[in-house]
Amino acid sequence: MLVATYNIQWGKGRDGLVDLDRVARVVAQADVIGLQEVERNWRKMDHADQVQRLAELFPDRYVFFAPSLDVDGSSCDANGRVMNHRRQYGLVVISRWPVLTSRIFPLSSYPVHGHLNDRSVLLETVIGHPVGPFRFYVTHLNYLSERQRLLQSRQVIEIIADAPLQGAPITGPGVPASEYGADWIAIEKEEVPPMPSPAILLGDFNMRPDSPEYDLFTGPISPDYGRLAEQGLFADALTLAGMSEQAGITYPANVVEQAKRIDHIFVTLELAGLVRHGWIDEAADASDHQPVFAELDWTAFG
Repeated sequence: MLVATYNIQWGKGRDGLVDLDRVARVVAQADVIGLQEVERNWRKMDHADQVQRLAELFPDRYVFFAPSLDVDGSSCDANGRVMNHRRQYGLVVISRWPVLTSRIFPLSSYPVHGHLNDRSVLLETVIGHPVGPFRFYVTHLNYLSERQRLLQSRQVIEIIADAPLQGAPITGPGVPASEYGADWIAIEKEEVPPMPSPAILLGDFNMRPDSPEYDLFTGPISPDYGRLAEQGLFADALTLAGMSEQAGITYPANVVEQAKRIDHIFVTLELAGLVRHGWIDEAADASDHQPVFAELDWTAFG
């Protein structure tokens, strides 16, 4: 199974052209994809509803959108009739298998004097892979403030750790068979969704591997034993695949910022042994970021 993460910068490539078809070609080989900075009627342009366009470009996939920002874009005609319209941007999951359930968790964000700052969310989905379901999380952490990223990182870790204890959006342990398929919820017993333990977390974290935020996710470096990814934490798929933490660029340098590796794919510890390959596509030119890929041997799952 091949997974990918890509901050697509609303499809604006290095050449300044907005081209979602090019974005789709870059990640088309992946089975499950997490995208960041996807817009829905945010600005006037061709294919302004980028979620709809992505669904057209991936007709054999399941496409799910989670807005991290949602503001009013409505208008009124001369008769006072309201044309309801939302301006949104956020996260997208594109999956070869059904997105069984989803939840959107807001992450704490605070104004920063002299800078525009937006909200971050954590998108949780459960993917119904035929070998076994797994949780698939996508996020885009604050780009400005290390302090806010540390706060958001702690929240992400806590949410993911607590999810199996909370269960799926619909739960029913011990419910008698007579209550299924009737009354207000009208769901059959076999339709109750799972909340599995294994999880993949990916996205644009705006953190380098030498940052304190990264330590929160993967455990700090021990001078004797290296990274100590304890239960409840994560392993970096690129590192598991043999890439040094000091190697790789997912955000090339520009006139303001230096080159850095800030886009990551993390896996919970029960999946660490399944990672076979991992790489950064440094030739991709469909965004100001580079996509990251990880291949897991899902036949060994379970």
